Amino acid sequence: MKDLWEQARQQYRETQPPEELNFAVASALRAGERKRAHRRNVRRSLSAGLAACACFVLLVNASPTFAQAVSEVPVLGDLARVFTVTQYTVEDRDHLIDVRLPALDLAGDTDLEQRVNTEISTRIDQILQEAEDRARETKEAYVETGGDPDDFMPIVISVDYEIKCQTEQYLSFVITKTETLASAYTEHYAYNIDLTAGREVTLKDLLGPDYKESANAAISEEIARRSQDPDNVFFLQGEGGFESISDDQTFYLDADKNVVVLFEKYEIAPGYMGVQEFAIPLPEQAS
Repeated sequence: MKDLWEQARQQYRETQPPEELNFAVASALRAGERKRAHRRNVRRSLSAGLAACACFVLLVNASPTFAQAVSEVPVLGDLARVFTVTQYTVEDRDHLIDVRLPALDLAGDTDLEQRVNTEISTRIDQILQEAEDRARETKEAYVETGGDPDDFMPIVISVDYEIKCQTEQYLSFVITKTETLASAYTEHYAYNIDLTAGREVTLKDLLGPDYKESANAAISEEIARRSQDPDNVFFLQGEGGFESISDDQTFYLDADKNVVVLFEKYEIAPGYMGVQEFAIPLPEQAS
C-alpha cells in the first residue's frame, strides 16, 4: 500500500497542469491584484480627501484672509476636471485589452462636456473594434499558414490617458492607444480646452495667424539641433521627413505654458526614435 501511495504521489508531482489552467490562474491572479490595488487607492484617496476637507474647513473658519482668497478663485477653473469613467480588462487567447477611459466634467458648460465625452467614447469604441478585428484576422492568418493556435501570442491593446496641463485657463489631456504584437504602435488623441472661453483651442488660437510658419520654423530648428547627435536620425525632406505640420496636427499644452507638437512613431523618423515631441513657447498674449 505504501508503494502504491508513493507512486501516486510521484505521478501527481510530475503531472503538468494544462496550459488553459495556467492562463486562467494567471488571469485570476492579475484581476485579484488589480482589485486589491484599486481598494488600496480608494482608501488612500478617501483618507487624503477627508484630511484635505478637514484642513480646508479649519482654514476657512480660522483665517479670514484664507477665506477671502478662496472666494476669489474662479469657479469654472476650480470645478473642471478629467476623471476615469470606465476601466476594464479583457483577456483571452486572441488579445489582452486594458482600458482606462477618461471623461470631462465642466461645471456650467454641459454642451462642450457632452460633445467632448461623446467624441472620446465614439473614437475609443471604434479603435478598439478595429484593433480586435486585426487581432482576429492576425490569428486566422497565422493558423491558415500552419501555425499552432496554442502557440499564438495574444495581441496586447491598451488605452490610457494623462493630464498634461490644468490651470485656471487651460485643461489639456492626451489619450494614448498602444497596440503590441511584434512591436508596439501608439496613437495619441489630444484634447485642449480654454476654460475661460469654454471651448477647445487650436494651434492658431494659441500661436497666432502665422502658426504654421512659426511652428515649422521651431520644429525644423530643433530637428537640426537633435540631428547633431549621430544617434538621432530623421527622415529627409521629400523622403518622409518633416516639411510642415498638418491642419489637424496633434498637440497638447504642458505645465510650462508650451505648445507641444507630437509626431507618432515612424512619422518623421525611424521607429527606434519613438514618438517625437517639440515644445513651442506660447506668445505672451496667449499665455
